[in-house]
Amino acid sequence: DPAQDRQQDSGSSGINAEYGGLLELDKKIRSFHVTVNPYTWFTMDALEDSWQNLLRLVKERDLRIEKETLRQAQNEELRKAYGTQANSFHQWLTLTKSQLTNTKQGLEEQRDLIAQRHEEIKKRRAILREIEELSSHLEQAMVFDNKYTTHSALTLAQQWDQLNEFTRRMLHTVQDQIESQSRTGVDEDELKEFTLMFKHFDKDRSGRLDHSEFKACLRALGFDLPVPAEGEHDVTFEAILDFVDCDRDGFVRLEEYMQFMISRTTDNVAGTDELTEAFQSLTEGGDKSFITATELYSAMPSEQAKYCIDRMEKFPDVPGALDYSNFTKSIFQLNTSLASC
Repeated sequence: DPAQDRQQDSGSSGINAEYGGLLELDKKIRSFHVTVNPYTWFTMDALEDSWQNLLRLVKERDLRIEKETLRQAQNEELRKAYGTQANSFHQWLTLTKSQLTNTKQGLEEQRDLIAQRHEEIKKRRAILREIEELSSHLEQAMVFDNKYTTHSALTLAQQWDQLNEFTRRMLHTVQDQIESQSRTGVDEDELKEFTLMFKHFDKDRSGRLDHSEFKACLRALGFDLPVPAEGEHDVTFEAILDFVDCDRDGFVRLEEYMQFMISRTTDNVAGTDELTEAFQSLTEGGDKSFITATELYSAMPSEQAKYCIDRMEKFPDVPGALDYSNFTKSIFQLNTSLASC
């Protein structure tokens, strides 16, 4: 114990003085040619051996104190270095997400800002690795307390992953909005209104709404959603969820919400025959009345292909074939029911 060693050190000067006094007494006794002392069985030679042994132990103790003091100083520097980097990284995470969620720029400016932030986020992974390395050094030194920060390396890594994914989704959503605007003619002010309304109901800034938040958002946007009687199924809202929450994970993400709102706003939706012909053109030879999962995956993004595959009926008498005709009819039946909302 270093504290105990320091307390022992305070009496060392007194012991030195006593030992010096014993040497002087022994010299005087020896000058009288006295070889035996009837008052003690300790000889000066025995005391000399004990004294040298004590000096050796004191030296070893001093080395231990010096080593422990150095170790604690190094651990304290590790704590400070980790705390400084961890706090700075967490502050950057918070600021970056705030900048991304609170931007009111136009779509193209948003796209440029998000793309810039996304590149910065990927570069910051190197700093996170440094923090993780410092955390590893602290664990190896058996240091598990740090008064300089409350942020663990694991939590920071999780937050970085979430921000990276959130930014990737945002960039994809804004790019889709820009493409939809040029393709469908949806006004940018309408897109802004949709986005601001989503953010208003996204209280935890997670980039997604649960079903109750999504329903409140739709009503705020003017959707006439009937209130079902107790125990009854909300058929209208369930039909909307079939469109926007395909995987039914209980949440509607920003990109799913924007796709839905754009599809509801645009006036140039293709007719059933046109959509059927589009699916037919994707088939081998471009003239088949059925389509395969492989053809869908090769022609469209995997999420859209999966959405179609999950909802298309099997085409009779052809293994692995899907009926796209009935699927397009069901799509427009859904649009008709939503149009009355």
